[in-house]
Amino acid sequence: MKIMVLVKQIPDVNAIKFDEKTKRIIRTGVKLLFNSYDKKAVEAAVRLSEKYKCETYVVSMGPVDASDILNDSMKMGINHAILLNDRNFAGADTYVTSRILSSLIMHINPDIVLSGKSSLDGETSQVPPETAEMAGYNFVSNVSSIEIMENSVIVSRDEDGGLRKLEVSLPAFFSVSEKINRARQIDPYAKVENITIYDSEFTTWKGSDSPTEVIDTFSMNGTRNNKLITFQEFLQIMNESRKPVQEEEHLTLGDPATEEIFLGLVVDDPRISLEISSKIAEIGGHRIIIIGNIAPSRLAGMACHKYIFLENSDNVSFSEYVENFIRKNKVSHVLAPSNLNGRDISSHIAASLGLGLTADCVDIKFENGKMIQYKPSFGGGIIAVIKSKTVPDMATVRKGMFKIKFTSKSYEVQNVKLEKSKYFQELEVIPIDNRMHMLDSPVIFGIGTGVHINDIPAILEIAGKINASVGATRRVVDMERIPRQFQIGITGTSISPELYIAVGLSGADNHIVGIRYADKIIAVNSDPEANIFKHSDFGMVMDSHEFIEKLYDYVKG
Repeated sequence: MKIMVLVKQIPDVNAIKFDEKTKRIIRTGVKLLFNSYDKKAVEAAVRLSEKYKCETYVVSMGPVDASDILNDSMKMGINHAILLNDRNFAGADTYVTSRILSSLIMHINPDIVLSGKSSLDGETSQVPPETAEMAGYNFVSNVSSIEIMENSVIVSRDEDGGLRKLEVSLPAFFSVSEKINRARQIDPYAKVENITIYDSEFTTWKGSDSPTEVIDTFSMNGTRNNKLITFQEFLQIMNESRKPVQEEEHLTLGDPATEEIFLGLVVDDPRISLEISSKIAEIGGHRIIIIGNIAPSRLAGMACHKYIFLENSDNVSFSEYVENFIRKNKVSHVLAPSNLNGRDISSHIAASLGLGLTADCVDIKFENGKMIQYKPSFGGGIIAVIKSKTVPDMATVRKGMFKIKFTSKSYEVQNVKLEKSKYFQELEVIPIDNRMHMLDSPVIFGIGTGVHINDIPAILEIAGKINASVGATRRVVDMERIPRQFQIGITGTSISPELYIAVGLSGADNHIVGIRYADKIIAVNSDPEANIFKHSDFGMVMDSHEFIEKLYDYVKG
């Protein structure tokens, strides 16, 4: 059995600078790193090889400098290394990168392909599912365990609501989560074999074939002006942030001026579904059709002309239905959610139809009939403005970026029952702690190592009382005090609440990346010099235990 691992060398996102005059990213002197998720994928391949006696390959596409991470992979125990290096590859976007990688996969023909779930410089999570689709491999993202059977693989997939165990037919491609393992130390004296270099002769794809183009870049101002407040002032801010909107915003959805379709995809989460439909309706001028896996009863007031409800769908059947719909109809634009399944589904569609796809956008605008997409990169500090060359143009958007607006006009509903793919069999679903709520509440508490383990139940109870959510830093998650699904930061998730309350955390750069889009941030820390205060709107120099006790008494009182 052959296992291939795709790896990427990335710049240290915390050291990246941006020249406002030239609109260029300054990489000079920036340390290059082994993408941490990919390193875990290498570790997973080596462990599988040790257990099942597999032949292993590691592949990277990039400059000669990328040989460093290939050598490191071989020192960890990988058998063969391949570097894809050619000037023709320069400027490749995710689609062309996936085309080039899939060409190599079909050339080597491994049974299993592994990668990290995303690269920390781009965070798109597009390349793994697009590459899998192009190579004809069954794909599962965010995998935290792998067991090889005779003609299949059993994997565990980390999802927002818990853990899903699946049996997947070979050949298969898995992107791995943070949770899968702890990568071994690299032995600097280990023997390595020669790296095989492939140029563009094995593929016809070039960087210039990319279906998306960056038309502008600008930096985000990440600084906030911290103001010290009292506990009573804190309560006032918290209560204002958790108040429901007094009046729902409504819009009038008229008949479309054209038969051109603006297609929205709704996947798993009603709230972001309503955000997407509201944004499409705000843009106007199109027939709005939404396709999704959410029961119509959970989407009351959604702004669209027609909703196609896909019953009993999985990611494969959902993707195939949308692909056929786009082929048969005049679809100009597609907008989808940037959640776990939304990313996978949209990537499969883009790969199948040859479309440019921009992932994880924070804004969408229109110019001359084209969808202009604003995508954060390098930890969110830099925004790339992207345009697709293909029709329809396509993007996924982050939750919490658009205001929800309802319509009183009811939409047409079409029910379509689909058959799930025969290549995936669900074995078990294990839900997470029922005290934990998805990180989509108006108020979110962030727990750092300054919060004692005995105080965590009190924070969870407080959050339950005020309909808030609780997340944590990577170190707290590593200590298994909070489930991995609730890790906030560069190797976790990004959030955009009305209010983020950072309790007992230092404010490391890797965490700050994940809270950049919070409307207001309040920091609670006993150290007045803590870095978190530099990234907060308000602060309290206060012991975490004392703060939790006072807040607990208040909400119970």
